[in-house]
Amino acid sequence: MSVGVSIGSVTGVLVGAGTGAFWRGHFRWEACDDPRELRRQIGGAFLMGGGGVVALGCSVGQGLAAFSVLAISAPVTIAAIVLGAFIGLRFLVESSTTVDVVTSRIGLFAQLFRNARGR
Repeated sequence: MSVGVSIGSVTGVLVGAGTGAFWRGHFRWEACDDPRELRRQIGGAFLMGGGGVVALGCSVGQGLAAFSVLAISAPVTIAAIVLGAFIGLRFLVESSTTVDVVTSRIGLFAQLFRNARGR
């Protein structure tokens, strides 16, 4: 296996960032506060990975770059990202993980969408 530009770039960024952090005295190991936080972060990573597969690309490619070529998927993807962020922040702020909160929020968005369309 030959070392290509991509492997060299990733390695260079990691080594450069680590060297710079050590040099300036900013390097430190970090860990999650508790197992609940770790589960939440791993769950979020799986959801983001699954979302990337469903959207046939990452959020940057399907959301932001799609706008530059006027793709129909761009507004749908951005709306889904905003809705997901809103629901996720509500879970974090309200410390609630019940399905009722999600369905009530989605119902609220559906009502706002209907009102915006004039129905």
